[in-house]
Amino acid sequence: MKKIIDLRQVRLVLCIAAMASIFSTREASAQTTDTVYFNAKWEKTDRDNKHFYRVISRNDNTKPIRVQDFYPNGVKQMDGWYSSLEPEVRDGDFTWWHEDGIKHRKMTFDKGEPTKITEWDKEGKITRQQEAVKTVSHINGERVRDRKALEKAPVFNRGKSSFPDYVTRHLEYPAGAEGISGEVIVRFVVDKNGRTRDAEVVQGVHKVLDDAALDLINSLPQWTPGVLDGKNVDIKMELPLRFNR
Repeated sequence: MKKIIDLRQVRLVLCIAAMASIFSTREASAQTTDTVYFNAKWEKTDRDNKHFYRVISRNDNTKPIRVQDFYPNGVKQMDGWYSSLEPEVRDGDFTWWHEDGIKHRKMTFDKGEPTKITEWDKEGKITRQQEAVKTVSHINGERVRDRKALEKAPVFNRGKSSFPDYVTRHLEYPAGAEGISGEVIVRFVVDKNGRTRDAEVVQGVHKVLDDAALDLINSLPQWTPGVLDGKNVDIKMELPLRFNR
């Protein structure tokens, strides 16, 4: 039986460009900084007994917080974003370095949940790569949402254009819809060869809008397929497409 992972990617791709812009804005607008010192066990200590030290940058108490950890020699050990420090909630991109400055890990967090990890050895070779994607399965007739770790989620290939850019340029309000607006959700498979197939409407609005959504999905260019256990796999995805008039 062919293995298909049922994936609900709700605007995951749409967030990538926005996140990069937000992180850049956070970095430029930080107004206050605090320094905290830690011993080798990451217990708080004073400056004279430090093994690591942390620089905390923030605009105010309500906005995300940038945290940078350093080795005693001043080399950066970690750089990442938190939505809260008490309790600690990681929310964004994090990078770690060895004491000699060589990068060894990068992770992305969503409200404390790790969604992506890449690790390198000292020669720069990738030793681990996984993405946690939202999945949907059916148990006893009920829909159950969970996360599944893939080595690589499907990637939309269109040069420098992102998936949202492609949708914006190609999703047109069709003639004959009579001013109707709404969100059409389409389920489709990105197969192990990167082709889009088996598109179907799982939440419709109007036949003309539903057909326009299917036409868009069926015309998508090739993807880089998802990877699990070192092999390309079929990934079942659901995408909301909004029509406004």
